[in-house]
Amino acid sequence: MDVSENLNLPYIIPAQAQKHVTHNEAIKTIDALLHLAVKSRSLASPPASPAAGDRYIVPAAATGAWAGSQNAIAAWQDAAWTFYHPRERWIAYATDENTMLAFQHGAWTSATVNTTNQNRLGINTAADLTNRFAVAL
Repeated sequence: MDVSENLNLPYIIPAQAQKHVTHNEAIKTIDALLHLAVKSRSLASPPASPAAGDRYIVPAAATGAWAGSQNAIAAWQDAAWTFYHPRERWIAYATDENTMLAFQHGAWTSATVNTTNQNRLGINTAADLTNRFAVAL
């Protein structure tokens, strides 16, 4: 295996020449995907003047350099678009919508958190029917 399981980060292979290239590629991927916040998921074509580090989710009808990269994270790195294809359960924040998104069943949708029926909470200890909120410090 030459890449990691979740982010497909390249591993440095024993006796590999120019190890710094592989290492820097992994750092660029981490930089693009960790704490993922995208500017938009509705922009159909790449912006004319993106800033270094800008990220977008490519919509279905994308054109130009984004054509054919539906649902991918388009990151402007080293004066070019790099595409990262999401995996199930990735989460991103869309700044233009002020919305958390989740990648599920092949599409980006609004992420939901189920907070119903939360009748007990234990922090560093177990809560029970008598002590529905319990904290051990």
